[in-house]
Amino acid sequence: MAWLNVLPILAVVAAVAPAPEPSTTLPIPNDAELIKLQREANERVTVAVTIMGQGPFRFMVDTGAQATVVSSALADRLGLTERSAAVLVGMASRSPVETTPISDFALGTRTFSIRTAPIVEGANIGGADGILGLDSLQDQRVLIDFQKQRIYVADARQLGGNRGFEIVVKARRRLGQLIITGAMLNGVKTDVVVDTGSQVSIGTPALLERLRRTEGLGDSTMTDVNGQDLTAPVRIGKKLEIGGMALNGIPIMFADTAALRALGLNDKPALILGVNELKLFRRVAIDFTKQQVLFDLPDDPRHQEASITASTIRSF
Repeated sequence: MAWLNVLPILAVVAAVAPAPEPSTTLPIPNDAELIKLQREANERVTVAVTIMGQGPFRFMVDTGAQATVVSSALADRLGLTERSAAVLVGMASRSPVETTPISDFALGTRTFSIRTAPIVEGANIGGADGILGLDSLQDQRVLIDFQKQRIYVADARQLGGNRGFEIVVKARRRLGQLIITGAMLNGVKTDVVVDTGSQVSIGTPALLERLRRTEGLGDSTMTDVNGQDLTAPVRIGKKLEIGGMALNGIPIMFADTAALRALGLNDKPALILGVNELKLFRRVAIDFTKQQVLFDLPDDPRHQEASITASTIRSF
């Protein structure tokens, strides 16, 4: 997670584990735009984009990123010499960066322009060519099929509406980000940010203070978009309840982050729900137009009603 001035960019490499094909498949209308996810050697999730007719280039999909980011190597290759100065605020650091406009940016059949793209070292974003942020995904529904390793980008009608999703949760928008309110973690009311760009779930210090008798897993270290390391304790969240479902046994890294402060969440119980937990579901859809997050529960006889026991279907 990182912020450019007051513009948020969540930029943590995502990982998606392989999963078996579902027993049933819900059809997607033919007019929906499909972008096949690519699997890299280190399990990053990327999509192919073209810029000014060149490419394809590998951009990581990050539904928590407010802005699209480009690597310095790609910016130089494309001759993006129009540069402006800014400060990029990451999970662990603030750093001066250059930004650049990008014209003729194509994702599938959609072509648009990026007004302000921060330029970062490719090593800090897992060696990808860039990060696909919310400025490329607004006014769309993003449907991620973790089992089929595909992402669909279209409006809700083209993607079949809410059909097939057992859990539909209303979210509120803050600085373009969708925040689920009213979730409960270990009985504590918690705001939740759904972030496909963060591999791990991250909680605020205010949330940790409210939790009692949480099991510790030691410390973990992550690297932010500026290349700065952040080391923080990891605890187990016993039960996260969202919209009638429950996720049990969630590892959560607790840290004071500048990005969550920028969202106004750092001083209250709040949680970034990372891809390690999202991939428990068959599908997750994030609808920026309707301000909804939708969850398709997995086909597993061990799940009863709308409850997911994380420890029984995931390895950590």
